[in-house]
Amino acid sequence: MTASPFDWKPLAGRALEAALNRAIALDPDTRDALQPLDGRSVVLALDAAGSPLAMRLLVDGERLRVGPVDAEQTPDLAVRSTFGGVLSLGM
Repeated sequence: MTASPFDWKPLAGRALEAALNRAIALDPDTRDALQPLDGRSVVLALDAAGSPLAMRLLVDGERLRVGPVDAEQTPDLAVRSTFGGVLSLGM
């Protein structure tokens, strides 16, 4: 099996960002609760069957920004898990 030259991660990040911000827009309490967290970030690293995935979630006013992890910036919270571990939290 050869690797695809298509990098799907930026597209997936934009889709996740849009979905999160749409949900926030529909919930005024959550939107208001984000304001004091402006500038704070969370790094989420998932180990998924040999294909690690990491992303940074940054609070930007009343919105969330999803992007790549920047080794130069220390997150306020870092979470490392497996994909299965994250899925089991929702059950």
